[in-house]
Amino acid sequence: MIKHGVWVNVKCSSVTEGRKLIGLKWVFKEKRDGRFRARLVCLVYSQIPGVDFSDNYAPVGNDVTFRVIMILRLMFGLNAVLLDVETAFLHGKLEEEIYMEIPSGYKEVYQEPERDTVLKLQMAMYGLVQAARQWFKRLSDILIALGFTPCESDPCLMYRIMKKDCVLF
Repeated sequence: MIKHGVWVNVKCSSVTEGRKLIGLKWVFKEKRDGRFRARLVCLVYSQIPGVDFSDNYAPVGNDVTFRVIMILRLMFGLNAVLLDVETAFLHGKLEEEIYMEIPSGYKEVYQEPERDTVLKLQMAMYGLVQAARQWFKRLSDILIALGFTPCESDPCLMYRIMKKDCVLF
């Protein structure tokens, strides 16, 4: 999370008057291959609507769109590539000011933060109400900059038509 610039350390005095710190917890899971994963997650119930977030809607791809693409792929023998964006939500830039408690273990791994320090979130984290929305906004901004156009019937489908090729994303 440090590498992704998810937060910056700030003094408690810089927190806006009346703002609460977002809670967090560690979630541990064993993967199928036997490795363990630790994920730091914000506690969604500690966010205040209208203060910590305004909109939380993130579009979801339509199942009919997916089926049509699969049929077109089979009919015309089109190539398909699946991709997985690791730590996807950590790429979504936050628009709101959100302050978070320092997670347990933070001081053991990095330099010990001062007692009057909190974390100001720069990027979305798992567990935030607006995390999916911010990730979609970031992804669509990048795709539009690369020349993709959102489909009118399904905003999650983007396409780019070139001379001989068409790319669906």
